[in-house]
Parts: sequence; structure tokens; C-alpha cells
Amino acid sequence: MELPMVAVGPDLSPFGDQLRAAGFDVVELNPETMRTADAVVVDGMEHRFLGVEMTDTKAPVIDADGMTPDQVVKAVKARALRR
Repeated sequence: MELPMVAVGPDLSPFGDQLRAAGFDVVELNPETMRTADAVVVDGMEHRFLGVEMTDTKAPVIDADGMTPDQVVKAVKARALRR
């Protein structure tokens, strides 16, 4: 079974580490992975700057601003695994 893929912004490595430990395939956020990921994790700044580009994805976009890595994992599980 293929692991769900989560694209993670460049400054969010603690979140990527926690997502990997939870069993997700974590990849760097870029235009290609944004289109193919099961979920996208960004911080508040990325979300504001990439707002228009985020429409290129059908995946849920989780804004990790103010969240702990555990909260992000729960949000990804709740939103990405429902698809």
C-alpha cells in the first residue's frame, strides 16, 4: 500500500519529521508536489504568498502557524485520509 504523500514547506522540518514518524511520505513543497500530494502543510507566510498557487491543488492545505507537530499530524490525518 502506498503511503499518503504530504508536501511540506521548506521551513517546517520538525513537522515533516513528525509526519514521517506517523507513516506519511513527506516531500518538499514545490509546484509539482503541490499538484500530486494528498495534503499540503505550509506556515502562515507561505500560505499568504502562495494563496493563488494553492488553487492548483485539490489536496487540503494545512496552515501550521501556531500549531505543534502533533497537531499538524492530527490535522493531516483528519483531512487527508478522508479523501
